[in-house]
Amino acid sequence: MNVTKSLLLLSLLLVQKVIVAQAWIQIDDFPSVERDDAINFVIGETAYCGTGLKPAFIPSNDMHAFDMNTETWSTISSLPAGTERQYATGFSYNNYGFVFGGIGSDYFNDLWMYDPANGNWQAKMSLPAEGRMGSSCFVINDTAYIVGGRTSLLNSISEVWAYCISADTWTQKSNLPFGSRWRASTATDNAKGFLAFGVDSESNFRRELYEFNPLINAWSQLSVFPGAGRAYAAMNYINGELLVIAGLDSLSNSYNDMWKINPTELIWQELDTIPASRRRGGLCFNSATTIYYSTGIDLNNNRLKETWKLYNPTALKDVHWNDEVNIYPNPANGFIEIETNLINCTVSIVEITGKLISSEKIVQQKTYIELSNHSKGIYLIRLETGDKIITKKLILH
Repeated sequence: MNVTKSLLLLSLLLVQKVIVAQAWIQIDDFPSVERDDAINFVIGETAYCGTGLKPAFIPSNDMHAFDMNTETWSTISSLPAGTERQYATGFSYNNYGFVFGGIGSDYFNDLWMYDPANGNWQAKMSLPAEGRMGSSCFVINDTAYIVGGRTSLLNSISEVWAYCISADTWTQKSNLPFGSRWRASTATDNAKGFLAFGVDSESNFRRELYEFNPLINAWSQLSVFPGAGRAYAAMNYINGELLVIAGLDSLSNSYNDMWKINPTELIWQELDTIPASRRRGGLCFNSATTIYYSTGIDLNNNRLKETWKLYNPTALKDVHWNDEVNIYPNPANGFIEIETNLINCTVSIVEITGKLISSEKIVQQKTYIELSNHSKGIYLIRLETGDKIITKKLILH
């Protein structure tokens, strides 16, 4: 191989290494006053961000656009006067953005649509129920699912409403089968919705990850987060992975960490932390290659306007299920064997509802587990070791 080819190969290897090892980079600040509990929605390669609570506990209605190609901010039309709010919910569909609910002068149940072509806001059909704040949302096809939240009477609710965007109509769906959630985190792969974390009606900060299948209007538990339960976290879906960032736990600890989980392989992996103060309640959005996190509030209750980005986040620390654990047979009839190099970890059998059936330590590479006393159905096998939880579905027949 000649010198020119050798140098070219070395250059390519170095570029590849830089791409994989990319770290968080601070870019231009949010272009207005510091805030937390704002909303964002993405149309094309532009993220639209605004509302939220400014210093001195002042709700806002201003809106700003972030061009993910040029990574520059600009200001757009504010929501109408009198609609200042925090804890609203943002989503987009085709070439339109939407802002739902929140709290300002009251608990809102209104819905506003933004058209970037003319820069105008238009009132759409309000939710035919009491106003709410801190709801979560994901969009599948032309339907936005508004999940949970808090009302003036209840600190956490389990209602699910479906807003058909093309018809401008609302339909109430079945309540969350696992209980109420406020300030939970949601994302979608455009076919199914995902929900994690949030605060329940008894003020417990939850750890579970659930999947929603709109074809059968059903929720199922996928996994349990390996850290403390939290709320105010951000969740995005990018390149087949769910990413969760920052948040607040029940002991008022905030975080600057980032985790990923593949909804199929179900292995939690901790990635690079934001190299700044711990925070919650920030804006989070992504392009096909880059994730961005902006604003929020830190441990000392200082509201923020920093913006951070991370290129190619899902390429970091990639591990696959088959590299870690082998479970057979599956489907099973009476027993399973677990083969893994993760010695001294805990293996648990959990019903799909989340009820723990059994738990034991793995002390050798092959472990035999008797299941003949359990009913037929779907279970979860959960292995916990260090900062990782590996979860896999098991079918008993």
